[in-house]
Amino acid sequence: MRPGRNEYGEIKIHNEVIIAIARRATLEVEGVEKIASGFRKGLFSFLGRKKFFRGVAVEREGEQEVRILISLVVKFGVNIPEVVKAVQENVKRKLEEITGIIPLGVDVEVEKISSEGPGEVLESIKEKSKED
Repeated sequence: MRPGRNEYGEIKIHNEVIIAIARRATLEVEGVEKIASGFRKGLFSFLGRKKFFRGVAVEREGEQEVRILISLVVKFGVNIPEVVKAVQENVKRKLEEITGIIPLGVDVEVEKISSEGPGEVLESIKEKSKED
């Protein structure tokens, strides 16, 4: 059953619930180091009209229609397109299973790549991008 209305009354699912589901579903995917702390300019530069929390945003387009935006850090050595696709599929599946909401899209920004050591970020990549 989708949120909305049933014979007993109205069903509303808050953005915070959608964000929590998206965060957990993202972290379940092999190759994801963590969810990034925020959004960079570019893909998510229009966040003014969205509800966002620590790297996950929800854009509402009506009560039943949402778009999920996720910023993440992937582990060094993974195939980034495969990890992103797995994140998109898992977030969509979990959101539909738990809430009945089918997202219009799950947009992903890979903000950083971790080094082989846990939690470290490849500073050389950051420095090189500053030089360009």
